[in-house]
Amino acid sequence: MIIVKMNETTVECSIAASELHEIGLTPEAVINGAENTTSFFAQLNKEVGQQLDYDPETEVMMMSKNMMMDGSVRIFAVKMSNDDIQKATDRIRGAAETVLRLLTQERVDEIKRKTGKDKGVALNEVITNVTDTINRIYGRPGEDEFLSGEPAATYQPLTEYARYMMEFEDLSEAKRFSKVVQRLPIVDSALYKHKGRFYMLAGLMSGEEGIIYEMRRAGVEYSQLLTVNSPESLFIEEHAECIIAEDALIHLADLS
Repeated sequence: MIIVKMNETTVECSIAASELHEIGLTPEAVINGAENTTSFFAQLNKEVGQQLDYDPETEVMMMSKNMMMDGSVRIFAVKMSNDDIQKATDRIRGAAETVLRLLTQERVDEIKRKTGKDKGVALNEVITNVTDTINRIYGRPGEDEFLSGEPAATYQPLTEYARYMMEFEDLSEAKRFSKVVQRLPIVDSALYKHKGRFYMLAGLMSGEEGIIYEMRRAGVEYSQLLTVNSPESLFIEEHAECIIAEDALIHLADLS
């Protein structure tokens, strides 16, 4: 589970489908808040609360859950104080008043009187304006602030084992990466080749944030692509040419 602190009030959490399956959950169960997700959300609430210095007595924690195309789940958690609640309700009230002004009966009658293409254009204009107004209601607090700042990312494992996949343009890059991470607790590794590129699959067994950071830092620095517990690694296993089936990292480190 990758946790990104966007600002002092907002945290984004991304959880791969494979990570959820490892702890007996499905993306659908998380999205729907199924009964068996209670312990998962308790852990998430604790982690997010620590990140945001959340005070449950005076603040409210709002969460939005979204399922991505690859089956992963993205959760936004927003801490709201009384001031934030006031600003949000003011924004909703203002948007509601705007919608009412856009949809007066006079405006509707004007659209009904038009004919042909003009009727469609006028109706589309009203719908677009209403949609834009409603979308502003759901804007995340502090969005401008964190877009201009530098988000802080952490990795919180749901289980101690995580499977990494790195993509390299050539074998020399894979060798350099292997040399850097060879002392980390990597329990399995294999090297594949697909369409002229090399892919290393490596299983890291650790829940320590410092070790996970070192693995991810090396992957970002030495490879063109780094994924964690992603379905792409299954594709590589099934369709790519296996170059080194076992202990690939050790063999490559010895060659460098």
